[in-house]
Amino acid sequence: MMVLALMLAVALVAITVAAVLGRVDGSLPEPTSALSYVPLPSDRITPEDIVALRIDTGLRGYRMEQVDEVIDRLADEIALLRRQLPTESAQHPEPAGQADAVDPAAALDVAARELYARPAGPAPATDVQEP
Repeated sequence: MMVLALMLAVALVAITVAAVLGRVDGSLPEPTSALSYVPLPSDRITPEDIVALRIDTGLRGYRMEQVDEVIDRLADEIALLRRQLPTESAQHPEPAGQADAVDPAAALDVAARELYARPAGPAPATDVQEP
């Protein structure tokens, strides 16, 4: 009988504590997140933003919605920069004799293709002779 009274007292205390803390109404606390992802800024993106970017991993790799968001944001930024290229070149006319200068957007495309066409791996060793 004493054990039953003790169990009843413990249950009564537990219900009282739950009622005081607000857990009796069946609501759950606000969810917390252990995710480290912070989206890119909506204005200009800096190199520091890209370096600081961390995309969370899921069961089968990176979280697809975060990667898609980053790719869309970077594509928007590249499009904005490309639209600004002709505007800035019109504001700063080229000196005489450089009429056959290379289009900056085309040069950027060529440089990107060359960069990604290089084989992965360590850089070739070069022999440097000191004087």
